Amino acid sequence: MDLALLHEVLRVEPYDGEYATLTVRWKTVAANISAYFERDIPHRSARDHYESMLETFKSTDRAQRLWGTGSEEKVTEEVQLLQNLVDRREAKDEAKKAKKEKDQKRRDAMELTGLQLCLEAEQRVAKRYCTAGTAQKNEESDSALQDLLDFEKQKHSDDHTYRLERLEFGKEEKKIRLAQMSESAKCNDKPERLLIEMGKLIQVVADKSK
Repeated sequence: MDLALLHEVLRVEPYDGEYATLTVRWKTVAANISAYFERDIPHRSARDHYESMLETFKSTDRAQRLWGTGSEEKVTEEVQLLQNLVDRREAKDEAKKAKKEKDQKRRDAMELTGLQLCLEAEQRVAKRYCTAGTAQKNEESDSALQDLLDFEKQKHSDDHTYRLERLEFGKEEKKIRLAQMSESAKCNDKPERLLIEMGKLIQVVADKSK
């Protein structure tokens, strides 16, 4: 069963993806194993057993590297699968970390660029106001204000694009939560309907006894 579990984890990758999808992926793993062995295996049990196997493997691997043992031992299929899963998980974690750092740098750069453009626009307005005549001042002030407006429009467009990306992610996460809630509500609705039917039956018996 351990090998079947490792093969399913390798195929479904329940450790990857957004947080809201992880439970769904583990349920898929558990359902496939349950069908194969014809027994009910809860997704939490499958997840906990996998994590336990992984931690044991990591501890053993660290000990072997530290003491220089196990180099001549036969590499089993289970060890190969666990090593593959460890490598994949580390690669996924590194990719997520790199993406997070890239997004943060992008936001920082946008904020810094915005501050610089605002400062430059203000300096242009002040310089033109001091060196130009009254009519020319008004014209150049309008130009400087237009620069500010153009910058604000561009900044708003960038912020809007980022919010749309976050909104799309939120919609997908909400769909998954609603699907899970709907499935749970269907299960909870059966006892309520049973109680209602029993109440009706009791009322009929009470009416007949009068």
